[in-house]
Amino acid sequence: MDDTNRLDRIRRALAAEGFAAVCLCPGDDTRYAVGFTPPYDERLDFLIVGEAGAALVVPGVNATEARTRLAAAGVEVLDWADDEGPQAALRHALGVATGSETAGAVLVSDDARYDHARRLAEVLQPKRVELASRVMRGLRLIKDADEIRRLRISAGLADQAMEAGFRAIRRGMTETELSDAIRTAFVEAGADQASFMMAAYGPGAAEPHHHPGSARIADGPITLDIGCRGAGYASDMTRMAYVGTPDDEFLKVHEIVYQARMAGERAAQIGAPCSAVDRAARAVIEAAGYGPYFVHRTGHGIGVSTHEPPSMMAGDETPLAPGMAFSIEPGIYLPGRFGVRIEDVAVMHADGPEILSHLSQQPRVVAG
Repeated sequence: MDDTNRLDRIRRALAAEGFAAVCLCPGDDTRYAVGFTPPYDERLDFLIVGEAGAALVVPGVNATEARTRLAAAGVEVLDWADDEGPQAALRHALGVATGSETAGAVLVSDDARYDHARRLAEVLQPKRVELASRVMRGLRLIKDADEIRRLRISAGLADQAMEAGFRAIRRGMTETELSDAIRTAFVEAGADQASFMMAAYGPGAAEPHHHPGSARIADGPITLDIGCRGAGYASDMTRMAYVGTPDDEFLKVHEIVYQARMAGERAAQIGAPCSAVDRAARAVIEAAGYGPYFVHRTGHGIGVSTHEPPSMMAGDETPLAPGMAFSIEPGIYLPGRFGVRIEDVAVMHADGPEILSHLSQQPRVVAG
């Protein structure tokens, strides 16, 4: 990843918006900017980027790793000791970033800890503070060629882990055991991190964010919603499995969700609002009489984070543009019975969306 180019993009965005610096706490904005993020805990960390340079304020316990990871990123690492506090390091970092001891107007991470943001403001005393998403949202919204390459790698890892999950299904195993098999597959495939491995059997599949537990798999439907971080970028996909012979009602509901998934993909055209993707998918489910059982948005942006702007939902009128990456994931959830969701990540190109998964959207029937 060209970290210097990312920092240059941030500087140009700051200048265009009239801000002297952006102060990013540990997390995906920092990872986007420099390809690395320190741990997020009770000790204060901020990456401060301005026209003159970039500096990472980091507690001494994490300084060695930060210097190693950022050796070629054009970032000065400034560490602080527990008994001294971060005040001097913050002031030095401001000078590195802006060339001035006066903070002016600055941006601070939307998800910074309140106590850390307050300490930052007390030390730097900026004239004005606004949220970092003012510049970071637009920068991260459009993926460049390298980011799309990384998304493809991550999606390929998810394809491998999903196949491993299908192969692992056995009658009598628990949801947790199936989830663990998928986690192992991610690790063995080379993922940076196995992010989530939702295995939901039967009534559990009617819970969109089900937590795998002790339910034992028998005949019936299983929802597998999985994702990892691969090559620094996220993946997210959902497929259905069925142990035994699928019954007519499951096949009916699955077909409706499949048609909704395809309608969402067809609606994803350059210049169309994000809400159009949701509207197209939702219309199919509503026409089939299952509207009340589609209980979430149709999709979300994806990149360094699994969930980031934009949203495929009513009210998000962001025009689709080349380089945007997002999920398309309609679902029908019948409480106490079962649920069906089909999810793919799409990347917008001038001629339409590219679906990153190469797995069929049809249910995988397993003997168990």
